Amino acid sequence: MASDKITITDRLRIDIIEKRKSRGISSYELSERTGNGHSKFWLQNIESGKTKKITKENLISLYMAMDGEDADKDNTTLEIERILNQSIGDNYKQWYELIDISDDFAENYDDDNLMDTLDELLENNIIDEIRNAVFGMSVNQKQAALTALQNFYYSLYKNSDLAFALINIPIYGVKELDTEQHNAALNDLLAISAKYNDLVLKNNSLETIKTWFERDKYYAELNKRTIQTAFVNFKNILIEILETSKQVTPNLHELANKFNMDVTFMIERGQPNVTKHYLKSFRIYDGKGFAKHIEECYKWFRVFDNEYEIEDLYTVIPKSLLNSVYAYLNTVGEIKPILE
Repeated sequence: MASDKITITDRLRIDIIEKRKSRGISSYELSERTGNGHSKFWLQNIESGKTKKITKENLISLYMAMDGEDADKDNTTLEIERILNQSIGDNYKQWYELIDISDDFAENYDDDNLMDTLDELLENNIIDEIRNAVFGMSVNQKQAALTALQNFYYSLYKNSDLAFALINIPIYGVKELDTEQHNAALNDLLAISAKYNDLVLKNNSLETIKTWFERDKYYAELNKRTIQTAFVNFKNILIEILETSKQVTPNLHELANKFNMDVTFMIERGQPNVTKHYLKSFRIYDGKGFAKHIEECYKWFRVFDNEYEIEDLYTVIPKSLLNSVYAYLNTVGEIKPILE
């Protein structure tokens, strides 16, 4: 929950002014309506910028007074939270609920498309921008920049929610040639940095990260072995499918389940969420669907063969083997259990 005293941002102050005027209420009248024994100049001081902070209770009361009889505390609180981008109510909000979504992404509801957009943003913009910014720096500046990037990496690694909330700060709002504004912003940001550096020492965070790195190293090796086993299973089941094709009543339902257990879900264990982004067709109902899923898995192995050290992929899984499996499965209709 936010602290009792809330900083009155320009955005909040302007919203109060515009909303009050749209209701046709004077600042004097609204001060009295808000209650809590405020003088008639209370709101005037807020709107002029003289008053810098306000209690959350007074802020909610102010907005409810503007809404009049239609006021609902929960709706009012939500409205204020969207203006402030912070929680002030009794129900804690997640970071993504308090961020104003950019118009560039607001209408994009396709998960794959959003991930593609992420890749483009990183590869075509962010990484290049970082390199270009650091390239022309002096040695001392490069050291400082690398330290800042390392801190961001550690923050993203240890607490991604707070890391994304951090980089949501639109410091591009600072005027490029306004030295006073630039220095004020720099001092604000470095003051925040100093506060959290104290927490790093207090919570022994660097040792925690070191421990986590060692743990991740262990699990990375475990995941690699899991993926390699899945690849061996992939090859063996392809051969088994061709052998099964020679049977009078091939049990492809059993093979499809085996494929998912020994290949698809093993890959999922090694790379969580893979069935959400890459291997989506794992629900197999017919031969063509089975062939499609095998093709997805093969493409996945091709993309990640270096990362998981899958050796001799093209030799172990020759194109002729894949084509034979695809040709057979594409002739198969519905795949269902064989009743004994």
